[in-house]
Amino acid sequence: MTVAGRAEMIKLAGIGHVLLRVADEEASKCFYRDVLGFRVAEQDPEHGGVFMTLGDGFHALDITKHPSPGTARRPERGELGLVHIAFKVGSYAALREAYTHLLENGVEIQRAVDHVCQRSVYFTDPDGNGLEIYYEMPNALTLFPNGPRRRGRAIAAKRPRRPLAGVAHGGVARPRRDGQGRALAAAARARGGGIKKAAPCGAAPSRCTPAPPRTGGERER
Repeated sequence: MTVAGRAEMIKLAGIGHVLLRVADEEASKCFYRDVLGFRVAEQDPEHGGVFMTLGDGFHALDITKHPSPGTARRPERGELGLVHIAFKVGSYAALREAYTHLLENGVEIQRAVDHVCQRSVYFTDPDGNGLEIYYEMPNALTLFPNGPRRRGRAIAAKRPRRPLAGVAHGGVARPRRDGQGRALAAAARARGGGIKKAAPCGAAPSRCTPAPPRTGGERER
């Protein structure tokens, strides 16, 4: 069907689900369930495959075991394809809680960034797939044209009890004035915008082992 000589656009309703081929199906299920809060909607023990949901549909994430995980290439920076999967939270307080929860479960934070229109925390799953949790500001469309085009400002983190302390709740970024805050900001700039460091794996209740962090700064959001 055409409209004024042009093909009519497909009317997509949204992104339905993401399928990940993983090295260890049980470890990935554990990570997405125990760390990120997904629920198992269905699991096929005979043929393999886990369908997971956040509660607003049958499945948002599917995982299936790679037939040859020992020789399969892991995700790497600089290649074509998916860079990360982003999960949205409803408030900056929820993002702070997510940050603390990730640390408590032994997940290493690659970086946390103030993108002006949103605040983001970046990390990876057990296979090294890039993940993001973010809070989008209420007036994001207005804020974005006035913000950084490629890279936002690194958010300094003080302690797990006071995560992402350099940004006010739901408001404009306010960098810390004390010497420690300046040192954290300088270190973040030297690293290319990253913040670290997570609790060591092994003490994490999820028993999931995150992939080694990627090094250097990131251009993508």
